[in-house]
Amino acid sequence: MKTKQTTKSILLNVFLISLFLINILPILWMLSSAFKHPNELFTTEIRLIPHAPTLNNFVTVFKEYEISHWLINSVATTLGIAILQTVVAILAAYGLTYYKTKINEGLFYFFIITMVIPFQVTMIPNYILISRMKLINTWTGVIIPNIANASTFFFIRQHIRGIPKVFYEAASIEGANSLWTLRNVVLGICKGAISAMFILCIIDGWNMYFWPLLVMSKPETRTITVGLQEFLDHEAGNNWGPFMACATIATMPVIILYFFIQKNIIDAFITSGIKG
Repeated sequence: MKTKQTTKSILLNVFLISLFLINILPILWMLSSAFKHPNELFTTEIRLIPHAPTLNNFVTVFKEYEISHWLINSVATTLGIAILQTVVAILAAYGLTYYKTKINEGLFYFFIITMVIPFQVTMIPNYILISRMKLINTWTGVIIPNIANASTFFFIRQHIRGIPKVFYEAASIEGANSLWTLRNVVLGICKGAISAMFILCIIDGWNMYFWPLLVMSKPETRTITVGLQEFLDHEAGNNWGPFMACATIATMPVIILYFFIQKNIIDAFITSGIKG
């Protein structure tokens, strides 16, 4: 029995290590390439540590491209999406949980059904609407179609449903209205889950590509994920060094953020699966 368990443990560890390497090697190669000279990028030798590390690729990115504007646009749209999406999800989840009506169940399933509707179905109507509102090449044009998200709503609702009814009853007996209950009871109990969901919204907003690509047509209005395409030129050749440097700048904030808060996110997802 012990031999079988040991074998399973070894196989599991080998699988997890292999999975880790498959995911981490592209990131390490990106970091390595960002510090390499152009002549070292195209050698047949595979080397993660550059022979002569250089910052020229990063200097080129900041001097020749609009990366400062891209970063500002990414930060603005990401925070706008994360804040509004979290607020809307909290209000919707609290409303469907606190107020008992005949249409609650129907509304809940309607929201959940929207999770399976692909982006390609809604992008043309959304683009026409944003265009008629004259919001092309604006932060608002990126933010508005993303302020409501069924996944965020479902995640927060699972936690709010787990709050015992006695808390609501106690607040009602004391004469508290629904807004006071939301602010002092619900947000206090679910602040860990809401914080984790807010961070996930930030990561999702930062990595968004296709919708900003449609809405932000001017180079100075692009987000950093869309700006990466400026380094790829099929006629003049791809500028791989600066491309990897820009990709590193775009990737590191999310990696660093997730590194510090990954435990909170995992804990929030575990508890959301056992409540309600």
